[in-house]
Amino acid sequence: MRHAAEISSVAHELAMRASKDGIFEYQLQSIIEGFFVYGGTSGWAYPSIVGCGENATILHYTVNESKCKGDEIILIDAGAEYKGYAADITRSWPIGGTFTDAQKEIYEIVLDAQEQAIAACRVGNPYNQPHEVARSVLAEGLIRLGIINQSLGEALDSQSGQLKNWYMHNTGHWLGLDVHDVGVYKPDGTPRLLEAGMVLTVEPGLYFGAWRPDVDCPERYANIGIRIEDDVLVTEDEPDVLTKRCPKTIADIEGIVGSL
Repeated sequence: MRHAAEISSVAHELAMRASKDGIFEYQLQSIIEGFFVYGGTSGWAYPSIVGCGENATILHYTVNESKCKGDEIILIDAGAEYKGYAADITRSWPIGGTFTDAQKEIYEIVLDAQEQAIAACRVGNPYNQPHEVARSVLAEGLIRLGIINQSLGEALDSQSGQLKNWYMHNTGHWLGLDVHDVGVYKPDGTPRLLEAGMVLTVEPGLYFGAWRPDVDCPERYANIGIRIEDDVLVTEDEPDVLTKRCPKTIADIEGIVGSL
């Protein structure tokens, strides 16, 4: 799994370096998947998601055929498989190499949520604690930006909360011999406690699809889709991020994108 994670991390970095105005989604896909093979893996662990602009706001977009514009965010969810074991990484970055103020505002919220969720991947915590931590951080961030006009408690409500308008999936899943590995999450209806040796993904996101008829998308954030995903090994000590080589800070990303 460490090798699959390492190869996947380098592949994402290569795609960052190759990004530029006018590149096609499938060209970035080919860079990533080509390096999976170059690195000695058996190829992708699941069909790659490569979506720029409004495509980045579609959770399971796999058409991967659009031309990317320099002012758009691209979201790439791609991981390699090595000797049957899967990696699963998502990174989001500006095609042109520099985040706009609006893109940066959303990115910082998602990164903060992800880092706090990773910190919750500790022995003895319920498996869903990283998810609950991420939801709270995302909601707090959107309240600060004025996108959510409810209290934190109201925003997190599963029925009437506004967070679900912009964050509509779980924060992680088991990872191993399948990208969504087997394993019961709630034996007897109770969340399973994390144990040393478990590996799970941590992947919060925010998606502002202007194409959606069910929500009123704020114009400032229209067609910004951000997800950040890493693979985390639960240990007796600190969480071990297997995909830590893959750049994800704003400074690192802006220093890498378009550098080929």
